[in-house]
Amino acid sequence: MSDTAFRKLSYATRLVSEETRHFEHVSEWAAKRQTLLVQLTDIPVLVRAHLERSSHPYERDPKISIVDQVPTIRLANACEATANCLYSVAEIAANFANKTTKGLVPSSFNALRKKCEKDPESEISSTLGDLQWFRKIRELRTEWTHYSSIFIASGDNKELLLCVRSYRRASDRLEFTTPNFSCTIDEFVGWVRSALSTLDRFAGYLFDHHVLPNLPLDQTFTSAVYDEHGFPIIKEDMRFEVETITIAEYLRRGGISVGG
Repeated sequence: MSDTAFRKLSYATRLVSEETRHFEHVSEWAAKRQTLLVQLTDIPVLVRAHLERSSHPYERDPKISIVDQVPTIRLANACEATANCLYSVAEIAANFANKTTKGLVPSSFNALRKKCEKDPESEISSTLGDLQWFRKIRELRTEWTHYSSIFIASGDNKELLLCVRSYRRASDRLEFTTPNFSCTIDEFVGWVRSALSTLDRFAGYLFDHHVLPNLPLDQTFTSAVYDEHGFPIIKEDMRFEVETITIAEYLRRGGISVGG
């Protein structure tokens, strides 16, 4: 997935003022986004550890195997944490969008999803695309948070499954309608990847339509001077080297084209 759109939003929203305190939400969005990227790297490793977990026959009855549960618990914890983090980053993104659009975008991502499904031809609906991943992740997160525990099993094709015992009301089951349901870990990871792509497009939409157009490009501010590797330059007296630049120049240094 390309992170260009999110990088632009993240860079521009470092310019926080009294009028743009909501820009601080983007740093929280960025932190959770980074967590998800790490989880996508960790989950395959944890899958391998689960498949290679040690086992030995029970000394009193060799027909019984004693299996090390720790790798499985680690994998289950990672999947549950990923679902919670993904749900959270979507809500943080919606909260930021609500403030930066002055209420045009709902502050709840689920409300935004409903709005997009109601008007699929709108620009924001076209930008976000298919939001089935959110419907699924929201239901998984709700089950694991309020009702049941996560369970790892092997499917008929030896695929690893995330199994859920569904205790919610039947009327609340939109994506997973049976009392017990499952998905493969590969499917779960696919939803996470789809979500990150969607949220990066959301970041690009917000930057292009609501953040950049409202920045006072000619306004100046005092900024630290950075070296070619992006580190601030610290003088002998331990103070930062600073300079006065315009917002337009700051954006251009970040690779953002603003014309002029």
